[in-house]
Amino acid sequence: MKIATIARNPDNSPNMVANDAAILESITEELRKSGHNVIAIDKTGVIPDGIEVICHMSRSHEVLEKLKAAEKDGTRVTNPPAAVNNCSRIEFMHILKENDIPQPQFRIIEKPEDFNGLKFPAWIKRGEGWSCHKDDVSYATDINEAVRILARMQERSIRRIVYTEHCKGDIIKFYGIGKDFFRHCYPAADKSKFGLERINGDTRYYNFDIRRMHEIAARAAEAIGLEIYGGDCIVDSYGNIFIIDLNDFPSFSAVRNEAAKEIARIITEQTT
Repeated sequence: MKIATIARNPDNSPNMVANDAAILESITEELRKSGHNVIAIDKTGVIPDGIEVICHMSRSHEVLEKLKAAEKDGTRVTNPPAAVNNCSRIEFMHILKENDIPQPQFRIIEKPEDFNGLKFPAWIKRGEGWSCHKDDVSYATDINEAVRILARMQERSIRRIVYTEHCKGDIIKFYGIGKDFFRHCYPAADKSKFGLERINGDTRYYNFDIRRMHEIAARAAEAIGLEIYGGDCIVDSYGNIFIIDLNDFPSFSAVRNEAAKEIARIITEQTT
């Protein structure tokens, strides 16, 4: 089988360039062990003839448009480009809401007065696209700080932001591939993009139902259209689970070897 890979643009991989590259390299190694012809496509996304499957991490608009065209021509693309676009923050939060998937209360903010009546502390997040800058996700202790964060984001031409209620509890990272593969872990300080996990304080290891977490994450991924996904959730002191972030094709740094094997397996088995 002739398979192509496309790496993530470094601009969409803040502080995770090496980890993102490592998972794609591991997948390539697993596929080649099985006798498949794997070629790496550069960031232009020009797809050679004869490609049967494209395994990509791209978030570039130009590349995703080329992947849409490849899909129409019968090439299998994972993750589908439409699903990747659904991972833009405002899009995925609305999809979760429409599908009754638990997440913190949120509101779309465009002007300072939109904060009136909202609870604080809270998180102020870039609403468009993906978080690429350390200030794309900020913690606000009160409305005045939130207004200042909004102004700074709008200075960077971000039109819409998302206000999200702060949930107290343990942050847990999760990784999923297809229907069966699901892993979770508590965040490691040396693998954090921006170090924001410390705001939630020390991990208290609250009890929770791992089957419930898998079910919530899998429903979210299915609603968005993702085959390969990851994210973050909060587990509160009652064991309630709330998704706070969802990503297309994470680096799987905590479980890279087994994730690479599973991704290689579904690429080959679902295509043959």
